[in-house]
This record gives sequence, structure tokens and C-alpha cells, in this order.
Amino acid sequence: MDVAVVSVPVSDQEAAVRFWTGTAGLQVLADAEFAPGVRWVQVGVLGAATSLSLVTWFERMPPGSLQGVVFEVDDVDAAYARLSAAGLRFEGPLTTEAWGRQAVFRDPDGNGFVLSGRAPR
Repeated sequence: MDVAVVSVPVSDQEAAVRFWTGTAGLQVLADAEFAPGVRWVQVGVLGAATSLSLVTWFERMPPGSLQGVVFEVDDVDAAYARLSAAGLRFEGPLTTEAWGRQAVFRDPDGNGFVLSGRAPR
């Protein structure tokens, strides 16, 4: 069993799409109305196993309540530099932890994410 989609609670789907595609470098994978006035927007890396759904409809999941989703990359130093240059604001510099190097960032709604070097499996 794999995790396919992680729901990210946002207040404004258009602003979230601009952040994830323009700043973070992801692609829109799906964008369609699936119920009257309810839009399914999915962003991610084409071909990756997991993507993000930018949701506005979960009452018990307010914008900013998601924390700790980890993005793994092969070269965390290069990704940190590239994303910083694109305007992504990290909460601090890369740190070295027992499991590897990482840096924390937030989306415009305050949801927390981690950029991490790919851990050996």
C-alpha cells in the first residue's frame, strides 16, 4: 500500500497553486470541479508516487493545520539553493540531524513542510 495523495488545507486555492507551481516548482496534475462549487486541485511531480491535493472543504482541517510533510531530494543543498532563489522562504538554514540534512518551510497558509536529503532505504 502506498500513500498517493496528501490533503493540504488552504484558504485560497489560486494562491496555493501559484505558490506550489511558481515558487516550489511543482506541476498542476489535476484541476476540476467535482461538486458544485468544490474544486479538486492536485499538484506534484509528474510520475511521482505521491502528490498534494489543495483542499478547502474539510471543516476539521483548517488552513495551516498540516505539519511535517517531508519532501526528499537527492541533493538537498542544490534544492535549498534553487528554491531559495525562486523565493521560497525557509525558517532557517539547512541543519544536520541524525537522519540527514533538512530545512523547514511553510506555505502561505502556514502549513509546515520539510525539505530533506534522500535517506538511504
